[in-house]
Amino acid sequence: MSFSPQDTGTRIREAREARGLTQKQLADLAGIGKTAMFDLEHGNPGVRLNTLLSVLHILHLDLQLVDPEALVDPAPLPPPPPQAEAAEDLPDFLL
Repeated sequence: MSFSPQDTGTRIREAREARGLTQKQLADLAGIGKTAMFDLEHGNPGVRLNTLLSVLHILHLDLQLVDPEALVDPAPLPPPPPQAEAAEDLPDFLL
């Protein structure tokens, strides 16, 4: 499972609104600027990690890092198709 900065921003906005906070109020509680809060909610990929972590802490949200290989048990790949044998009566340029 992967997520984008936009997905993260949407989830943060939803959590903020569910708690009845404005962007300015949450920014003040997290010790960040209102512009950083705006950028975070709008999926700006340049938002600093410490900004994200501060906001998540105030909202009681967790950031989890998961090895994607641990989430998926891929099915084995099918064997490749058999190679066609060259016909002896074809000229070399057609092989």
